[in-house]
Amino acid sequence: MSTATLDTRADENQWIWESFRYHSRTFSLAARFLPRSVQMPIATLYLFCRRVDSIADQRVLEVGPERALDEVATVRDRLDETLAGHPPDDEVLWRRLAEVHDQYNLHRTPLEELIEGAVWDLQDRPIETKQDLIDYSNLVGGSVGAMMLPFLSDNGRFDTLETAARQLGIAMQITNIVRDVGEDIDHLGRVYLPTEWLEKYDVSRRALAEGRCVEGYASLLEAAMTAAEQHYRDSYDGIAALPFRTRVGIRAAARMYREILNEVRANEYDNLNHRAYVSMSRKLLLVAYDNYDWRKARLRT
Repeated sequence: MSTATLDTRADENQWIWESFRYHSRTFSLAARFLPRSVQMPIATLYLFCRRVDSIADQRVLEVGPERALDEVATVRDRLDETLAGHPPDDEVLWRRLAEVHDQYNLHRTPLEELIEGAVWDLQDRPIETKQDLIDYSNLVGGSVGAMMLPFLSDNGRFDTLETAARQLGIAMQITNIVRDVGEDIDHLGRVYLPTEWLEKYDVSRRALAEGRCVEGYASLLEAAMTAAEQHYRDSYDGIAALPFRTRVGIRAAARMYREILNEVRANEYDNLNHRAYVSMSRKLLLVAYDNYDWRKARLRT
């Protein structure tokens, strides 16, 4: 559906939700387990995240990094206008984001951090150490966890739950990185696995670019997956502290996303030529029963 055909609010809602579902089948499915009152605000905020991400991952291929950085600056300006109560009236995104801000008082910092993550990509900053990986993942993933908190927690609990929300966002971002190694180097020439890990496990960028899962690559991926798993565990107490009406949906999202790591294992660690995919039936099973560790043990034997 084109935005040019959005004549009614119902049309806008349909377009926002379809965009959400198109770009994140897992998160949009998990959002269905959240209260209806927050589903559309979450989809709207996700649309903002996609606007920022698409500049760093898609537009840059069309217009180059310098113009992409200019577009990021424009998004920053429009965000400032929106949060100040004067959203640009030429796009659904900004009008609806202003409504969400009026209702939930969105925190500015995580929104700006996501933009800083796009700048990191467009300036081609390297990820050399594990700490670089965590710092980057916090900007582009931890920020998303933090910005979603106003929809998920009771008023006044942002400070107590922010750390756990960021841990979950970092875990999901590292999961993305593990899943997308092949696509990132093929399409963008980027490697998000830390240079120190590539050297430790004797894996070259050339091998990644050629789609060769060399000896040591599985161990390298397990190091990344171990990091992701630790951040998932660090988020558990925060998830448990959420109100029941939101806890179920966020726990479902965490379980569904974490299972991508097992799918990488099921593909014999070949994420250079095969995209890890969690089936719908498995996602729904994980909502009710978490057997991640059992399956991980079977796949590693």
